[in-house]
Amino acid sequence: MGKEEHVKTRIVKAAKKLMAEKGFESTTVREICAEADANLSLVSYYYGGKEHVFEAVLDTFIPIVEASRILGERNLDPVEGVCTLVREIVLFRGSDSGISRIIHQEMVRQTPRTALVQKRIMPAWKLIREFLDEGRKSGEFHFRSLDMAMVQLLGSVLFGDNRSGLVPIMVEKFPDPDNQVSDVLAFVLGGIGYRGEARFAGEPIIPQWARMANEESENGS
Repeated sequence: MGKEEHVKTRIVKAAKKLMAEKGFESTTVREICAEADANLSLVSYYYGGKEHVFEAVLDTFIPIVEASRILGERNLDPVEGVCTLVREIVLFRGSDSGISRIIHQEMVRQTPRTALVQKRIMPAWKLIREFLDEGRKSGEFHFRSLDMAMVQLLGSVLFGDNRSGLVPIMVEKFPDPDNQVSDVLAFVLGGIGYRGEARFAGEPIIPQWARMANEESENGS
């Protein structure tokens, strides 16, 4: 990685860290550059402003589009499709708490940047919707409304690790990633009326990318 890419990587990593902690509006370009140990002018030079840095953060740390493309090219049945996508998103959510927090902030608050986040995660939602619809038509899934099934599924998958408001009443240790996947899938599959066993298509994709991102971050720091 060249010197320019090192600097850009540091800027994007710093922006993700600060935006996850403080939110987009409360994070300044000056703070990003200080965190990244980069000259203040470089954000404008490389990205043209904070808004484009935000987009770079999304493109760098959200692998859902690529995961959806890979899975969409496989000939998955509805059960494999739903189970595999739920697994990928739950593992993604746990692999990078910073980007997960940013997604949550923008989706819940419906900010001017919400559409940017939606653009990058919508391929996964569309693919899940297709699998749900196909599974209901084939008789494997049983639910009243496709829209409501999507709402409940996405609430469980996307926001299931948002524990901050529930900490006072939680007494159990939060489960490891494998048990999180099992617990979320049990809830989701029961909710869509599937009574069989969970089935997956191959090994997880997203943890591999998480490891690659961590290695790149270490090499670029």
